[in-house]
Amino acid sequence: GILQVKGPVLPERFIPINGSRPCKRSAAIDGGSATVLDCGSFVVGAISVGHAISGAGGDCQTESRLSLIGASHADKKSIYRDIFEKAVGAEPTDYPATLDSLIGRARNIAELVEAAKVVSAAPEGSLVMLDGALWAGLGDFAPLIERVVKSASQRDVCLAGVSKRSMLYIGYRPLVPYLARLGKKTLGDSLWAYPVALAEYEGRTFGATYVAHLHPMAPFAFRVDVNPLPGYATDETIAMLAGLSDVPGYIGYPYPLARVHNEVAIGDDMKRELQIGLRRALASAGG
Repeated sequence: GILQVKGPVLPERFIPINGSRPCKRSAAIDGGSATVLDCGSFVVGAISVGHAISGAGGDCQTESRLSLIGASHADKKSIYRDIFEKAVGAEPTDYPATLDSLIGRARNIAELVEAAKVVSAAPEGSLVMLDGALWAGLGDFAPLIERVVKSASQRDVCLAGVSKRSMLYIGYRPLVPYLARLGKKTLGDSLWAYPVALAEYEGRTFGATYVAHLHPMAPFAFRVDVNPLPGYATDETIAMLAGLSDVPGYIGYPYPLARVHNEVAIGDDMKRELQIGLRRALASAGG
């Protein structure tokens, strides 16, 4: 839901970021999902999850996998329980109300499981980015996020959640685009970060939350949730994100996130291919 940010927005709270900072190794995690077949009381959903790893030379290697989930209204609760228990080791307290929300939650869980794997293999000093906020919109997801955050801290890995779309509001205004406009007016084309206080959501937020402008030519900003490396200031982490955001075609967007997003997106062509394959399988089975 919407997160209301308390307190006034003050121009003097903008933190100038003095240039970008090189990042020796970075990784990014994202996922995609879609309902491939909808038979009313039964659906087949596709879930794609993957990661991109980038070295100091800028080369970016991606890896992803696709899985299908079939569920009906009758068994959606048991299917979700199995997915959740496998990932968390406990039974969920909240269940999806619809089949589409089951597919969406399964994707969110898959992304966090992938993030845990990537962090566990990341060398010390790496920057690992998740597409989306480090925020437990569902309380049940808090242990999964906390596991990733703790693992990153133990391995001296910087963890950042990066969100272009955000549910942060101040009054009736979406906060991220509002700060992007105000930052442009206040600091021109420079790089900046603006701290966002979310103390009232303690236990569901992980890391310090900022809105950040990552490239002088970018017309947009991001919500960034940061768990910095020991001994590093938050603005140094944001400077590392800025250092990954200068690739032509993706100006202002951390390139490893852009690459993995393209890798895992389930577009119309892929949906059609999956639908054809499923219909052929059903026909050959006499369905």
